[in-house]
Amino acid sequence: MKHHNEEAELHSPKLSEELEDQLRPSRYLGYDRDHLGVALLRREMFEAAASQFKRAVYLNPYESAFKQHLAWCLYKMNRLSEALTEIETALQQKPEDPDSLTVRKRILRAQKEEGPRRKESP
Repeated sequence: MKHHNEEAELHSPKLSEELEDQLRPSRYLGYDRDHLGVALLRREMFEAAASQFKRAVYLNPYESAFKQHLAWCLYKMNRLSEALTEIETALQQKPEDPDSLTVRKRILRAQKEEGPRRKESP
């Protein structure tokens, strides 16, 4: 029975996060978090997806796709200013990435469309 408890402790989420924190930043970390974030995003679970994308970026700041996914998620949440910041960071890393350029265009278009609506509101 003791062996089972020790094994359970080795696979605990808290221990996994502690190990991730010790190993970061690393080009090898964050992909599992990003995949989970994409799955959550597809289910429109935006808050949970954003949390996973932020963790992926924290663990592996070298992967521009994580920032692009976070930017898209923030865009879907209508958090346009934050989304633009993230996509600009992704584009600094990979300036010619077509997906990131498309996301940036969508964010800028949404900001432009939102501008007149804000002025009309009292």
